[in-house]
Amino acid sequence: MSRSRLLCIAGGGTGGHVMPALALADHARARWPKLKVQFIGVERGLEATLLPARGEQPVLLRMHGIKGMGLAHKLRVLLWELPLAVARILRIWRTRRPDVVVGVGGYASASGVCAALLGRIPVVLYEQNAMPGLLNRVLGRMANRVMLGLPGGERHFPSGRTVLTGNIVRTELQDIRYQAHEPPCLLVMGGSQGARFFNDRLPDVCRILAARGLLFSVRHLCGGDAAQLEQVRARYRASGIEADVQCFARDMADFYRAGDVLLARAGAMTVAEASMCGLPSVFIPLPIAANDHQTHNARMMVAAGAALMCAQRDASAERLADVLQPLLADARMRQRMSLNAARIAPRQAVKRQLEVLAPYLSVREAEA
Repeated sequence: MSRSRLLCIAGGGTGGHVMPALALADHARARWPKLKVQFIGVERGLEATLLPARGEQPVLLRMHGIKGMGLAHKLRVLLWELPLAVARILRIWRTRRPDVVVGVGGYASASGVCAALLGRIPVVLYEQNAMPGLLNRVLGRMANRVMLGLPGGERHFPSGRTVLTGNIVRTELQDIRYQAHEPPCLLVMGGSQGARFFNDRLPDVCRILAARGLLFSVRHLCGGDAAQLEQVRARYRASGIEADVQCFARDMADFYRAGDVLLARAGAMTVAEASMCGLPSVFIPLPIAANDHQTHNARMMVAAGAALMCAQRDASAERLADVLQPLLADARMRQRMSLNAARIAPRQAVKRQLEVLAPYLSVREAEA
């Protein structure tokens, strides 16, 4: 009787790390039906609520991030929390060792990858962004393979170790094709960390566009809670704009299908989803993103003629209206950008990532 394989996926914290981890797990389970998947995350991350709601039983670590923290906090995490987390993982693995550990980013990824290296377990890193973070650049020197979601990261890792796989986009978005609407619909999505700027600025931007005679509709995901939702709705009402404002979209496929132009941050998964859906986009990279990786993410779409980019420091209401006006006014421009976006969509990402994992997860005949 063949032994089932165990895939461990370590990392999380934000949706940008958790959602790719879930997508990879789902596709790996579909490819290898007997596969077992173990998740390692942190108690304070999105995975602490999202994974149990899906029926998963993640290993949740008590760890904190170090970005922007003082020296004492960093030393506590590196010299106390990290070793304790690694020791806990190694104890758990005494009963069943993973066949491969995939680090998807976030500070839980470091614990899982370090434990794997100590246990001589194969390590695959999954770097979603065009500019890898410091942690992945260090760990990538010891990993067996590095899967890249966007081009550009290969120069930061040892030669021959990287594979440009593309980022896996959730299944329900993979069959969406751009369809023009009349009037065009502007989608606004600030993300978990960058929504406030969009919430404050967009009602004024839309007021300016309407005053210039443009006809368009707005769907805005503002994040936050009911109080924040009402604040953003009130700003639109004060600007004389009827907008469909929600905290989150229950159905992202429906949200993307409704759009003609996307205004968003440039997280790796947002960029991948925009290209998969063929959405003409305007990206405003999050200025506090580590290593300015969102600017690097957006450049691929801009270079392909699929998106425009505006730095937040330059994004006054008037300037944003100037950027959005030709897109909302010119259906042929939107169609060209949509075709360009679709050409670079990561449609082979699932196949390529599973090919990287296959040497570790495929059961050989001798074991059957």
